Parts: sequence; C-alpha cells; structure tokens
Amino acid sequence: MSSTFEYYLENILCNLQSPATDHEDFYTVQEFVLNLVKNNRLVKSTCNVNGIGFGSTAHGIRMYDNDEYDVMLELEFPYYENICVRPDLHRPGMVHLDFKDLPYNDFTEDLLLDHRCYLLREKVQTWMQSILLDVSGRTVRGRGNSSFYLRYKPGYNCHTIWAESDNHTFSIDFMPAIKVIFDDMDCQVVPMAAEGPKRSHGCTFMVSDVREEIRLFEEGGMFVQKAVMLLKALCETKGLPKIHNYHLVTCAINVIARDDFEDLNLENVFINILGHLVDALEDHSLPYLGYMDRNLLSNFKPQQLNEYIDILDSAFTTLKTYPHQYNLSYERCSSHFLTE
Repeated sequence: MSSTFEYYLENILCNLQSPATDHEDFYTVQEFVLNLVKNNRLVKSTCNVNGIGFGSTAHGIRMYDNDEYDVMLELEFPYYENICVRPDLHRPGMVHLDFKDLPYNDFTEDLLLDHRCYLLREKVQTWMQSILLDVSGRTVRGRGNSSFYLRYKPGYNCHTIWAESDNHTFSIDFMPAIKVIFDDMDCQVVPMAAEGPKRSHGCTFMVSDVREEIRLFEEGGMFVQKAVMLLKALCETKGLPKIHNYHLVTCAINVIARDDFEDLNLENVFINILGHLVDALEDHSLPYLGYMDRNLLSNFKPQQLNEYIDILDSAFTTLKTYPHQYNLSYERCSSHFLTE
C-alpha cells in the first residue's frame, strides 16, 4: 500500500512534468539546423556530423517551465578510431587529441591542428560558429503553421539558436564534440577549457559518453526518472543553482549500479538518490561514469560545499521521515518542491 508521501509525490510530478507535445517544434528546428551543418561544403569534405540529444529531454526529466534544449554536434572524422586520446596529466578528466596517425585534409591540417598535430579547442569552436551564424535570420515552419524566426548567439562552450514565434520561444544549445575511441569504447570529447600549464591549455577536451549515460539511466526505469525530477525541483526550491541535471543523473546511475530497484517504490528511490547526493558532496567526489578522473564536483569551493551539504542534509533528514507520517499535509510536502 502506498504511503501518503508517495501519493503526494505523484501529484507534485503532475505539476512538474513537461508534456511530450511541447517538444515537436524543437525537433523541427533541430533537424533544420543539423541539415544546414551537414550540408556545409567544408563539413562534407572534412567529417560526418551526428546529432545527439542530451540533457533533460533525452533523459525524460524535462520540467514544464524549461525552454532550453541541448544537442551535441558529434564530428566524426574519417578513421576517427586512429585519433590518439591522451589524458592530460595536469588536468584530471581532460584529454588531448593527437591526429598524427590518421589521414586528414588540408583544412584540418592548416586550421584545426597545432604543430604537434593536436586538435585545437578554439579552432573547432570558431569553425562551428562560422557555420551556425548562417542560421540567423532564417525562418522555420512549426506546428499549426506557426513560423519560427531563428537567431544565433555564441556561448562559452556551446552555440545557442533562439527560435521565436508569436506563441512560443525556446533555445537550443549546440555543443560540438569529437567522436573518439577511449578505453575501448566509442565516446565523445567536448571542447572545454581547464586551468593548468599554458603549454597544453589550448588543446583540452573533456570526456563524455552521452549514449552510454542515457542507456544506463534508462535502466533505472520510470521511478528513477521521476526521482531525479523531484530532486531537481528540490534543489531549485532550496536555492542550489550549482546542482545541475548531470550531477543528479550521475548520482542516479551510481545508485542504479549499486542497488536493486526492482522492489522499491518512488519514495524509496527518491530518498536513496538524495542520500547518495549528500554523501557525494561530503566526500567532494562524484566521478563521471567509468572515467574516475573526471570529478563533477571539482568546481565547488569548500564554502559552497558546506552550504549545500547543510541544506541538503537537513532536507534528507526531514524527508526520510515522511513515508511514516500518515497525517502529512500536502502543503508541507509540496513546499519542498514547488514555489508559490
């Protein structure tokens, strides 16, 4: 028999979840932009491009008030399996890409590589910017004959396309990535700056494995998706902006690998993952999937960690008592997840 807490959590989720139909215009604009990139003459002669959705939409944890989407532009160079992925000894979680053992065209040699045949992070970003700038000023037909006007805005690590109609405005962050084989697995590395010696600063890329991340997260089932959405709402209500979806998804994947969720309900899964998040903050360690060198909490300062630990540990202590409170009020429960 479900507890009062479980019943309230399901009701709260009805206020949080974004209807699937809201994404139709996103997919239309995404395909338009992807086709523009794929059909670029220089791109066609240099590499293949694959669009990979990631973030909240791909994980099924999108919230109703979120008008931002994420798409990875995976650049697949010919003979990409011969790219040598070298871990950066001075920057845990970062790598360099050595192209000397694969054939490449003049454009790659002259504009994307340094004298050692290492791929240059900013050159990749500049290349993608020059292509995506062409999106600005174009229009795309959406649902119900609505017309979306597109604008381009450069970001720090990504390239944002704004789509605006009379009734709906949303944005898509396009993140460039290079397809590589790392630790015997196909994965992606994204251009990302990292502090360290100047000698290799311009060549840093961050390891990612979007497809494997989505697969592992889906193994947890619907309760895990719902629990992560509730945790995201909890962090927003508590004013914890440095906790992002990727922190929560990684926590969930770690718990999935460790525990058997088959006989657990939503409230158990939610409390379990929240407890793991508190433990990770206390340990200042949240490794990314199988790549232990990449710590997702490395950008937290000690004072921030202590503040987040105090808030989330207090919430954990309170919320884990709710399954046993049969007179629990909806207002008291929802106040942790919903704002006025």
